[in-house]
Amino acid sequence: MKDMRTTQDVDAALGQDTAILFKHSTRCPISAAARGEMERFMELHPDAPVYTVDVNDDAEASQYLAEKTGIEHHSPQVIVARGGQPEWHANHFDIRAGDLEQRVGMG
Repeated sequence: MKDMRTTQDVDAALGQDTAILFKHSTRCPISAAARGEMERFMELHPDAPVYTVDVNDDAEASQYLAEKTGIEHHSPQVIVARGGQPEWHANHFDIRAGDLEQRVGMG
């Protein structure tokens, strides 16, 4: 997982062919559950293009990501983007490793 801390980091992630964007809070138990799902996904797919942003510590990058994708901010949230365009997203307890695998064609 690569951290997105700045708007430039967000632009770089969205510039990839495929980007899995994970917004989370280190202070939220729901985010902790979602992070567990993301870690399960990463164990199975260590080379997956996963980018993370902490919505508290890097609020500007988090808000910028919402603006760039047009997807209303939630935390936790995962967004799959292809060619810079959002293709799928899930929030809160809907973030599951198996669903993410299917959405990115890895399952």
